[in-house]
Amino acid sequence: MVWSKTTFARNGAPCSSCGGMVQKGAEGWTDATKPKGQRVRCLACGPAETLMPTPLADPVAGSSALRQDKRYFGDNNLKGAQGEYLMGTYLAADLAPGSRVLTDRKVPGDSEANIDHVVVASTGVWIIDSKKWSGEIRYRSPGFPSTDPRKYLMVDGKDRTSEIAKIYRLVIPVAQVIGDSNVPILPVLAFIEAVWGVKEGLHFRRGKGPYEHEGVLISGGHSIIELINATGPLTPDFVDSLWQRLDAAMPPR
Repeated sequence: MVWSKTTFARNGAPCSSCGGMVQKGAEGWTDATKPKGQRVRCLACGPAETLMPTPLADPVAGSSALRQDKRYFGDNNLKGAQGEYLMGTYLAADLAPGSRVLTDRKVPGDSEANIDHVVVASTGVWIIDSKKWSGEIRYRSPGFPSTDPRKYLMVDGKDRTSEIAKIYRLVIPVAQVIGDSNVPILPVLAFIEAVWGVKEGLHFRRGKGPYEHEGVLISGGHSIIELINATGPLTPDFVDSLWQRLDAAMPPR
């Protein structure tokens, strides 16, 4: 049995170890002599005979959503897995040196909830919920003839504002693990490959940064990394210790 590194030029495939998706165009490991369903492994897991996961190794982003997809066969979970995976590739490619990432982590005190990505950087702890939703995304007040001044998150004509509150609720359990009120905690709703409305697209092209709704940042996947990479108050040693504390308290999903 010989594993070889392969670029998946035509189709992606799930990793037989962690369940994460090896996307089209990405590299992974293959062994044609293995039984069907055991022939592919992602780069993070490596060849079964030579590499073992380390205690701090994360699963490939999107693995929990892919496992749910296998159970429920729903399109939403598959899109969720794709969004998590793509956000993970953005972070891997563009995060500043010294930043740390935890993926697919359980929320302390909640057996069902998980966080797609927790990024620990000099700027603080970023809680990222990545979404790959179909349809045009708008964030604005209803406008004439309505007099409602509140802003709503609309996706493909449907009100999805309630999703923002779900992300903000993750701040409290993460803050309890950190135990230091001086550490910034920034929840983010990151849209992957988003189709923004005209007004929203212009907002981002003008470099105005993410929208903020009741403490949650709303942004594209790439643009939020620019904020994460800014110079912040946390030292490299503190970032590492904080990352290890969160890793111990929030096991992989």
